[in-house]
Amino acid sequence: MESFVEVFYKGSYGDKKVASIKKRLERVGLKNVKEVIPSTAYKINGVYNKEQVKDIAQNLLTDPVLETCRTTLSSPKGYYKVEVWIRDSSTDVIGESVRDAITAMGFEKPQSVRVGNCFAIKGTFTKSALEAAVKKTFVNEVLNKFTIEGR
Repeated sequence: MESFVEVFYKGSYGDKKVASIKKRLERVGLKNVKEVIPSTAYKINGVYNKEQVKDIAQNLLTDPVLETCRTTLSSPKGYYKVEVWIRDSSTDVIGESVRDAITAMGFEKPQSVRVGNCFAIKGTFTKSALEAAVKKTFVNEVLNKFTIEGR
């Protein structure tokens, strides 16, 4: 069974990252980006109930001072949701470290853990323009797969 955890910055802690993402997108031609909400996503393939996933999310994957989390992947209305993952055929070393840490917490070892970067992006541009910008800035098509949904 797959479980998801998405980790976000609280308040203004992610402002520099947001500004950097906007600049990167503008440099490759994506104009009129109004808002970006970055997050880190974890796809955990194992047998865990909701409380166990919540425990893993809050006590392993989230810094309680700087971050908050949820156990679903979704995006606000009116935003595109971009997900960038390492391809299944490539080794995800961070995912492997998280898998070992979950075991160290006393849980059954998950079959796999994959880590991805997500961006909820709002602005006045087309989905195809966003896709072209994402390919130029966030994706190495040999190593990564990505999806764009929403809006």
